Amino acid sequence: MQQSYNFPADTAVLAKIGELVANAGRSAGFDDIEIGDIQLALDEVCTNTIIHGLKSDHSKKFQLVIQWNQGEIEILIHESGEPFDPMDLDDPNLENLLEGPSAGGLGLYFLRELMDEADFRIGRDGVKTWRIVKRKA
Repeated sequence: MQQSYNFPADTAVLAKIGELVANAGRSAGFDDIEIGDIQLALDEVCTNTIIHGLKSDHSKKFQLVIQWNQGEIEILIHESGEPFDPMDLDDPNLENLLEGPSAGGLGLYFLRELMDEADFRIGRDGVKTWRIVKRKA
């Protein structure tokens, strides 16, 4: 199955996105813990897309595509905002996390840890795409 949605760059849409991915996750056979992991990872990507990529400009939109089969879910997030490659960021130093002034990069760390695949690419047309995949163990 596949579903595609266009959302404004507004964090108010995050709850709806969480619902949509939970429904797809259940249809793919994931349990509540796995769905929570998928929601957390997707929330991180969408929040970064809205705030950093699209600068919370409600007139701008991003596309969410959710594809699933039994035991696997693939999510694509497409946007044309500010140039940025999050894959260039290093994982945060977890030992110094409480001592430092910022926990920046922690969401991307969780994304990499919770999902089986997390890929980022920028197309020739400038469209940035996140592709995240979770498979049943």
